[in-house]
Amino acid sequence: MQRELSILQTTFISCLICLLSLACTKQSHSVIPPVIPVVPVIQPPVIVSSILNTAHLEKLAVSVVFPNGEKGEGIYIYADAPNYTPTPAGGEGFTCVDDVAREALFYLRSSAFQSDTLVQKKLYGLLRFLINMQSDNGYFYNFLQAGNAINKSGVTSINQPKWWSWRALQTLTEAVPVIQVKNAPLANQVNGVVTKLINAIKDNLVNLPNDTISISGVKVPQWLPEGADQAATLILGLIPYCQATGDMVIRTYIQKLADGIMLMQPGDGSHFPYSCFLSSGNTWHAYGNDQATALFETGSFLNDSKYTTSAMAEVNNFYPWILNNGYKNSFDVTFINKEYAAENTKSYEQIAYGIRPMVFAAIEAYIITKDEKYSDLAGHLAAWFLGKNSASTKMFSISTGRCYDAINQGNSINNNSGAESTIEALLTMQRVSIYPSVKAALDKYKLN
Repeated sequence: MQRELSILQTTFISCLICLLSLACTKQSHSVIPPVIPVVPVIQPPVIVSSILNTAHLEKLAVSVVFPNGEKGEGIYIYADAPNYTPTPAGGEGFTCVDDVAREALFYLRSSAFQSDTLVQKKLYGLLRFLINMQSDNGYFYNFLQAGNAINKSGVTSINQPKWWSWRALQTLTEAVPVIQVKNAPLANQVNGVVTKLINAIKDNLVNLPNDTISISGVKVPQWLPEGADQAATLILGLIPYCQATGDMVIRTYIQKLADGIMLMQPGDGSHFPYSCFLSSGNTWHAYGNDQATALFETGSFLNDSKYTTSAMAEVNNFYPWILNNGYKNSFDVTFINKEYAAENTKSYEQIAYGIRPMVFAAIEAYIITKDEKYSDLAGHLAAWFLGKNSASTKMFSISTGRCYDAINQGNSINNNSGAESTIEALLTMQRVSIYPSVKAALDKYKLN
């Protein structure tokens, strides 16, 4: 991801501001009581460029004060139509590491960070939120509840090796080289938090045996943290750490994780499921499927083309199949009579978090090869946000900065616009805006 930061920091200001699920995505929720009043947040200036608008993102911001007296900044999880009033998640909390980490990534990658002190302040508040959500065992709690109490018992919030710890790691390790010069004390604090998490990973995960099991005839590695999808996010956090420290134990572990992800890639260019990376067990799901991007980064980091080749296979084979056969939510894979077959295929819901990973991977393929077919593919995939979808609906509104939470079925839309959807859309548009040929492809395929 380092080369993306370098490109972003040299891009014109017009490409500006913009941002960063759990294995259970946060698209559907029940009606819950109003939230207690919160301290207003001083916001960075709202930026509206050709495809970016942070207005709705800023409306979701919320200041928090932790039990130890330290201050941070969170983001409300939901915003329900038609008024888009910020809303917490019933029974879980009103803000969470999952969303704050993604939002922080957005600001980290903004060209405005280097010169805009309000953007810097925004990012520092988000990072302090992450710091204060770390538990004594090194892993992170996910949700903050009313009264600024950390949710320490909910299954989607407990301090175990799960999604939210990997998202925090990715953001924190990417942050250090960006903030080091401007805020060395905070960078040092982040380094301490990262070290604590790395030690937990070494104690609990690094030495897991290289065992596999068979699920419906599909070989599944057991040393990945619950699945290849989580392993991908973990890799994206470990690589910047390893680049900074030269930690050989973690370098070897990155290779071990990447090898496990490669085992979960059935099919080929002619046979289902067309070289896609399964997510967990024998299931593929769209959300959080960053395995191709993680393997592109691993190939570059380890200087090993086998990982790049594997990632390229998904981009070359699976993404065109998706475009030709319709976006999917999920499917299971079985191996029967010497061939792979699909079971339990679901086309919906379709969400921003299921599209952004494919756009990122296609752009990585373009960066590596300089082949315009990949910029065209990336723009085609990104056009889902601007109407190239089964509902022929612009899921992301450039005029408001809102991204609808889901296509429920056919042309039925979930018009709510929560943090995850908003951030994933902005992250996508932020990345697209860096590459003129990708942006041109988006303009070609989008709904006019």
